Amino acid sequence: MKKFMQLLKNEKVEWKTLGEVCEIKRGKINAKYFNYKGDGKYPVYSSQTFNNGEVGRTNEYDYDGEYITYTTDGAYAGTVFIRQGKFSITRNCGLIYSRSNKLLNKFIGYWLSENTKKYLQGSKERPKLMSGIVSKIKIPIPSLKAQEKIVQILDKLSNLKNELNQKLKIELNSRIKQYEYYRDKLLSEEYLNKITYNLTHDTHTHTHTAKS
Repeated sequence: MKKFMQLLKNEKVEWKTLGEVCEIKRGKINAKYFNYKGDGKYPVYSSQTFNNGEVGRTNEYDYDGEYITYTTDGAYAGTVFIRQGKFSITRNCGLIYSRSNKLLNKFIGYWLSENTKKYLQGSKERPKLMSGIVSKIKIPIPSLKAQEKIVQILDKLSNLKNELNQKLKIELNSRIKQYEYYRDKLLSEEYLNKITYNLTHDTHTHTHTAKS
């Protein structure tokens, strides 16, 4: 929140609750009965964060455009995603979009990314972020020009973070493959037989030399 507020420094803002300026909804799909192995055209997002929150695909969609989704309960409750395109969400997922021409969806998404965790309720094992609470979250609304500038800055930072994570992932996979190669080589029958032969040969040679 401190970093976000720094970007708002010297900007005139109007504070509103999300309920005043946004539509807040829950998904329609019951995750319990969803076909996770479906080969559809459009993604279905749920409460997980792995694979960008996608739990499967379907040939139908409920939303088309730019929206904000957030996980409503479970270990990842309060995790926020900025979505674009055609998609659907399960009941474990909340959806937000601006009703005001003075508020950008991406601006909402970046603000919530830094703020939702402090609004979680329930136990530590099963935290929740319900629509009634989300509607009461206050958001600063600067001018559209300021919002666009802040979104551009945060887009660049997000892209840099994603690039770094991708490079780290590639490097990690490379290291894992390298480890697996040498592990398999060291444990191969050919290598073990060679080691056994060398040890046996060295022992016989040492014994023969000692007797001499």
